[in-house]
Amino acid sequence: MYGFSTQRASIVLLPFGIGYFLGTLLGGVAADWATRRSPRHGLVAVLQAAQFVFALIAFFGTQFDHGSIAVFGVFFALMGATQGVNPSINRPMAMAITPPELRGAAFALYVSIFEAIAWATFSLGAGFLGDAIGLRTVFLWALVILMLINVVFLTFLYRPYADDVDRVQRELHARRAQALGHGS
Repeated sequence: MYGFSTQRASIVLLPFGIGYFLGTLLGGVAADWATRRSPRHGLVAVLQAAQFVFALIAFFGTQFDHGSIAVFGVFFALMGATQGVNPSINRPMAMAITPPELRGAAFALYVSIFEAIAWATFSLGAGFLGDAIGLRTVFLWALVILMLINVVFLTFLYRPYADDVDRVQRELHARRAQALGHGS
């Protein structure tokens, strides 16, 4: 794509990885801030914002020939950072809606199965589609359009997430009260 050899194009993976690492740190700070600011909706809002910003950066970072691998590297570092925010947000969200005794199983399913399948499907599919219709088009659809669709779908998460957090908190409160002899 844009005339770079595979070897030269792969250089952008380093800034992506560094951005991802820094994004996980930023995501942790953002998760703490969002939870304090709005316990019911803060994490969903940060996740939604990170997805939107990723789509925006991915559009400008993959759809135009910037002529320099260094410029692409900057865009990929920013995409990595916005992707890195996700684990720092979605892991606390999963914990907040899952009773403690089920969290291990929930994470095993989420990380080992769902995320692994998603990454494998994207990697394999993007490769085949890139050969068939061009990598730029694949990036537009997979990194921009599908991400924007995901942003819209995240809007539907606000209410059920808040309800599920409340349900788990009520259950944990009832367990504490019962353990202390204050409940039924």
